[in-house]
Amino acid sequence: MVYSVPCGVCGIRYVGETGQHYCERRSQHQRDIKNRKKTNGFYCHIRENKGHKINWDKALYLDYEKNWKRRKIKEAIYINAINPTNTMSKKDILNLEKGYELDAVWSEFNEVHRQGIAKKIG
Repeated sequence: MVYSVPCGVCGIRYVGETGQHYCERRSQHQRDIKNRKKTNGFYCHIRENKGHKINWDKALYLDYEKNWKRRKIKEAIYINAINPTNTMSKKDILNLEKGYELDAVWSEFNEVHRQGIAKKIG
């Protein structure tokens, strides 16, 4: 599955993918925060923005894919839709990296994916 989780204060989202059950992946993220893992986007956001908290209850399921490689591509498509620049801007998304490297042609679909995410957020 491809999922998205927001900060409960500013609403900036993290996009991830997993072949596990979401609750297992969430527990791993929470453990990384507790252990102050600097390679975890959630932890970095909380560290840099005092008082911010991740709203695990507002997780969105953006897409489902069993195949690992296709799931990584879908994750990268959603990350690129939220942050279409070549650099990772911390003000747009919690992810620390872009994920799977995509051909520029996929950027043509960014607006469609942004609208889809906006509909799911409500």
